[in-house]
Amino acid sequence: MNRFPEGKIKKIDSDEYKAIIGAVKSVFPRVTHSFCVFHQLKYVSKRYSDEFELIKNIPYNDELVYNEICQLTRSDIVISAVVCFQKILKLDYVLELSKASHKTISYAKEIFKKNVSFLKKGFTPETDNTMEQIFSLVGDIVDKARSFKTDSGLTNFCYNLFAYFNKRCFRTGKWAGFSPLMRARFHHG
Repeated sequence: MNRFPEGKIKKIDSDEYKAIIGAVKSVFPRVTHSFCVFHQLKYVSKRYSDEFELIKNIPYNDELVYNEICQLTRSDIVISAVVCFQKILKLDYVLELSKASHKTISYAKEIFKKNVSFLKKGFTPETDNTMEQIFSLVGDIVDKARSFKTDSGLTNFCYNLFAYFNKRCFRTGKWAGFSPLMRARFHHG
């Protein structure tokens, strides 16, 4: 068997399915196993969509909690994770919240413990699979496209999608801090 040498693997990212967690522990017992930010955000959103159907339907108090939990999930240093977690606990204490928020706050406590332990080891939040994100995005686009009643609605949606992804900046390498559009302007004027 031509297997990647375990000693060279520093971390494995995956979703939080118990079967995968068990398999990673069994096959790579000395490798750090962290959880995918994309999946954590998806699980957070699902808890709210189960109760409110659409994220835009979340009541204001619950939206504050939702946004803070999403920020906790993306925190890339321990201090920002701690600050987010403290804000979440304070919001839980002072606001009247939905069942979705209470369920998600319980999940946020798990996220906080796991992610802080990874941050302390020097690992930052990552996603496990770019293709999975692309397929999820395509699935969302197809679902949205079905609801468009006019050609211009779909055109506007596609334009906004293109603009969104091309305004995002590269995070690493020579072009870190630049968007694909900025890079194209440098190369082609």
